[in-house]
Amino acid sequence: MKPLDDNKLKQKLIDAYWSDPEIDINPVWQQNMMRKIRGIGPLKQDISTGLSFQELVWKIAPALCLLLVILITGMFSMDLSFETLINESFIDDPVVIIYNGIFWG
Repeated sequence: MKPLDDNKLKQKLIDAYWSDPEIDINPVWQQNMMRKIRGIGPLKQDISTGLSFQELVWKIAPALCLLLVILITGMFSMDLSFETLINESFIDDPVVIIYNGIFWG
């Protein structure tokens, strides 16, 4: 196999590209072929749903990270956790909790 750097091969390809065709082409046939080629349009790339979902996730990721940071800082500054909420509801006024537990079941 000859390498592509061969000057003779390059010259033959250039000559073939610039040479006039020996066959006279019917203009109607050429017009119809060009119409079909234009009808094909640009090559379409098949985009799978996974790829489009992945692109969507990467577009939304910065906003979600910012929201997560805001929520975490808010929870640490307000000391909001599940255990804290339960403890505060029982420790604030135990008499009301016991009274409601006895009479309201």
